[in-house]
Amino acid sequence: MTVRLVGDAVFTVDTTDTVLAPGAVEFEAGTITWIGDPRRVEPAAGTEVRDLGGVLMPGLVNCHAHSPMTLVRSAGDGLPLDRWLSESVWPREAKLTEDDVYWGMALGAAEMLSYGVTTTCEQYRHPAPVTEALLDTGMRALYTVAIFDFADAGPDAGWEAMLAGACELFDTADGKEGRLGVGFGPHAAYTVPPEALRAVAAEAQRRGALLQIHLSESAAECRVVLERYGMSAPALLASQGVLDGRVLAAHAVWLDERDRDLLVQHDVAVAHCPGSNGKLGSGIAPLADLLRRGVRVGLGTDGPASNDDLHLWDEMRLAALLARATAGDPDVLSSRTALRLATRGGAEAMGLPVGVLEVGRPADVVRLRTDDPRFTPSLDDAELLGHLVWAAAGDLVTDVWVAGTPVVESGHCTTVDTERARAEVVQRARRLLDS
Repeated sequence: MTVRLVGDAVFTVDTTDTVLAPGAVEFEAGTITWIGDPRRVEPAAGTEVRDLGGVLMPGLVNCHAHSPMTLVRSAGDGLPLDRWLSESVWPREAKLTEDDVYWGMALGAAEMLSYGVTTTCEQYRHPAPVTEALLDTGMRALYTVAIFDFADAGPDAGWEAMLAGACELFDTADGKEGRLGVGFGPHAAYTVPPEALRAVAAEAQRRGALLQIHLSESAAECRVVLERYGMSAPALLASQGVLDGRVLAAHAVWLDERDRDLLVQHDVAVAHCPGSNGKLGSGIAPLADLLRRGVRVGLGTDGPASNDDLHLWDEMRLAALLARATAGDPDVLSSRTALRLATRGGAEAMGLPVGVLEVGRPADVVRLRTDDPRFTPSLDDAELLGHLVWAAAGDLVTDVWVAGTPVVESGHCTTVDTERARAEVVQRARRLLDS
């Protein structure tokens, strides 16, 4: 069946940032088949027409997340990144069971979907429960299997075993249900040795898969890499051939001119995570300069333990605010660019055809209600865009579709028993803390 959604306005985020007011989006079998003015084109016979009002727009794209960390939300507040990981997060995560991870991911997915985030790029261990939860909840996801080199981990938990598991998962699950992509997620240059980075990169490039890695997130990390290898993290990755494939660098805060040139030279994309970087005191990424150089940039929430939510609207606003404040220029990053970062920009950074309402694209659509003071007044398209970027929030999302399938209706996630997921996470989080 063809479905036509009609809104007071449609933000397409296409190449010309077309806005239709009023506008309509039609889709069939999960793919957008028509977009236009509903007053000029009558729906075909048999089309289901839903006159929704409000704003229709592409689903948001979260470029970097560790969503199962809902289990450790707010852990270690006030600690810098290195101590936050070693003293608060990793000790609890070492006690995780597969069921813990499933419910942590399920609750994270429900949170994101309810906020209008339809696509997420996850990096975490425990592939089986993460992928099961992503498929069960109806999200679109690119899951990059986390790979570490833990000291004294034993043969079953070393980087070789993790890489073998990631290869097996890619070979059996990539493309599953048309919504799940699989990639490789070596944690960082300071937690994965060069020989492991080379091996992971080779397997990812052999498959044309995305490699996601934390890069130059904190000054402390950069000092460790420089002392250990005599070069910056981007230079180390380049020397090991890591940057020769599809690479998504998370954070990219501490980059000198040569580092930035390397990102451009190798077409490395960046997941900008201003909320997490701010909370951990890690710094502010050079967003405006990266965009000026033509780097593909999307937005990420990072994990809900360092953010502490999965609310990409906050990241969109914060990215624009920080870019303008640090430059002392309100024109350095436009409202149009901010919206693009949260949608199409994120999709392009991940190499996915989403984040845009355009014929032939997946029907990942979000509807926001506008009967709210934050959307008053809306006298023209520019004001409406301003309200979306500077005033709107996830609580105004009422309906969400992923590949044309409704996953949020009237503000409630329909694919997750959210109350049960909350109860499961509370119980399991208490055990992790108490033990």
